[in-house]
Amino acid sequence: MAEIYLPEKIIFERNALEHFSAGKAERIILICDSENVLNRGIFDLTKSRCSKTASHVSTIFNTNVHELYNLACEEFFSHEADLIIAIGSGAVIDCGMLLTNESGAKFTAIPCCCASSLTDFENSRYYSYRHSPSTLILDPALIQNEASSTVAYDALAAFSFAIDTLSSTDNIITRSLAVHGAVGIFRNIIPAYRGDISSLEKLMYSMYFAVASHRNSRGIEGSHLNKVSSFFADFGYSKSSLCALILPNIMEYEEERIRDELFGIATAVGLAQPDDDPPFANIKLIDEIRRIQACVGVPRAVSGFNLTENAYQTRKIHSTVSDDLLDLCYYGSFKFMKL
Repeated sequence: MAEIYLPEKIIFERNALEHFSAGKAERIILICDSENVLNRGIFDLTKSRCSKTASHVSTIFNTNVHELYNLACEEFFSHEADLIIAIGSGAVIDCGMLLTNESGAKFTAIPCCCASSLTDFENSRYYSYRHSPSTLILDPALIQNEASSTVAYDALAAFSFAIDTLSSTDNIITRSLAVHGAVGIFRNIIPAYRGDISSLEKLMYSMYFAVASHRNSRGIEGSHLNKVSSFFADFGYSKSSLCALILPNIMEYEEERIRDELFGIATAVGLAQPDDDPPFANIKLIDEIRRIQACVGVPRAVSGFNLTENAYQTRKIHSTVSDDLLDLCYYGSFKFMKL
């Protein structure tokens, strides 16, 4: 039987955070990794709103999500909480998911940009703990203060989540969410990167559609996106940033399998007409993704992250991932040079 899991409550639109309430929670742990949230007083404001109803509110701030997780675990064992609130990057949202998966506490997610980073923790891989939060707050005021580079990388990563969903599931609901998310991201990423307020709002919602589709896809631990991003993440890079970089290569590698889905996206964004040749239209779509990467400063290859060829080749020997796909992602596609 096909199933889909979504938050019990989604609060959205501008200034949505002002309508947040901790409800009946008595003991709350509030975690954050965003200096923007801290410096703009949003962290303190959220704590203040929680303190109106809760008897105990613990706050933990750390820009290193792994250290943040360890600190939050210590706090939970000292003051067992019935609500975890995570505000900040996709990584801190992942941290909140892991904490609630281990504790059974309710979970409120307040992403500043993308609502997931596919974070693997020391003893927990992303796909072992992912689940929907109890409450999700999508407030475009938060993404409006993110750096343009963060917006670009997060948006391209979310697009890759949508592609991963289309490559991995037959569930009509998750596939529809994935396509809707991909189309919205494609349409809004460049104007959002340039600071257009309306596009930033639309982009935030589109990224969540992609995340929700991916979070509800089963059996994608073995996907090419996860295998390649996990391989390069072992060098110390975030999986989310890697997903943003390797996106067109994954699309190119998966084109035959998801030809109809890519053609549907190409048609929806105006790159193709319904009677066009799908393979040709899909090449145009992949080329446009590479152009977008160039516009927003995302390297065309993992080598652009300053990973040395010697280190790459040494680790590749022991990998079970396709050499051709890894080379495509490390060296980049020479098709890019023709753009």
